Amino acid sequence: MKKGLLLLLIAMMSVSTIKAQDVNGIIKVNPIGFAFGIFNATYEKPLNDKNSFAVGASFFNWGSVHVSGFGLSGEYRFYFSNNTTAPEGLFGAPVLNLNSYSYSGGSQTESVFAVGGGVKGGYQWVWDSGVALDLYFGYGYRGAKFDTYDYSGGYPILGLAVGYAFQ
Repeated sequence: MKKGLLLLLIAMMSVSTIKAQDVNGIIKVNPIGFAFGIFNATYEKPLNDKNSFAVGASFFNWGSVHVSGFGLSGEYRFYFSNNTTAPEGLFGAPVLNLNSYSYSGGSQTESVFAVGGGVKGGYQWVWDSGVALDLYFGYGYRGAKFDTYDYSGGYPILGLAVGYAFQ
């Protein structure tokens, strides 16, 4: 599996990049999230040469802490590269998250709606084939306090999203 992913990444990087201004949108998934019980899909829309807006939806189930839920996210990306235009190159973004969490501990189940946010940065490549690779990292905070369990606090944002760019 790891060898196959590495070969896919090398093949994608060996192809020249398309003109980012020709991209109308990108649909992406984060395969790293699967290892942590998270399914995440994102749609990114370029707004101009240096900015884009992305919306995402996720489902998560963290059985070890008995927390599951659904989330929506939004981010406004600022692209900094002088050699490329959005949605390609080095970027930074504020992120807003809306989540519905459920906690099942013992004989009790609780639910809470939480708002969170953070910042992230990274680099996104878009190839002639339409394949897009988005590497990012950052830090976020969520406030999710149940009656019997406090799930509030900071968390790292780390991801690798793979997707397809529409022209």
